[in-house]
Amino acid sequence: HYVATAAARAPFEELKKCCLFQLADEQRHLEMDREVFERAGIPEADWRPAWEQPGTTCRFFLHVLELDDPIEILVKANFVAEGAAGPGPFTVLADGAEARGDLLSAVNHRARIRDETRHISYARALVRALIEDDPGNLAVIQRWQDESLALFAEAAKGGARRQWWEGFLDSYYRIALPLGLRPTDLSV
Repeated sequence: HYVATAAARAPFEELKKCCLFQLADEQRHLEMDREVFERAGIPEADWRPAWEQPGTTCRFFLHVLELDDPIEILVKANFVAEGAAGPGPFTVLADGAEARGDLLSAVNHRARIRDETRHISYARALVRALIEDDPGNLAVIQRWQDESLALFAEAAKGGARRQWWEGFLDSYYRIALPLGLRPTDLSV
């Protein structure tokens, strides 16, 4: 894994607290999503099968759930995933909710746009600090990026969601390349 110097280990307890707050925040988002599905009239039995369909990001998120290292989780989930997706998906969800007349869901999703921006900023600061603390960490973060993007690429296989995939990569590389990361070699 990454190399942590004594200076980096000292604030590790603070980082663990940040991870706990992030977990609680993501739990709140899941509850908001549940309410959206309920208000849209989608039966609970259909939620997971829809999420597991080809062309979704299910495999990436199942991978993140299996991780134990809080730094790896933050880099993969906040830096790569949220950094790539950014607030864009919530605009789509908000617009869809408004089209269905579900104004509460629309407001919730628009509020999440600001929240995701905060997550991305935090993750960028973390990655920058890890690299500045020890330039050798760049190789570990590169590997985590490559693993994450390979899982996300499955959502665009066969040409499906090609426009989404290109926007996803463009958004991510805007924050990753300036930190010294290289584009991941993916054949989609």
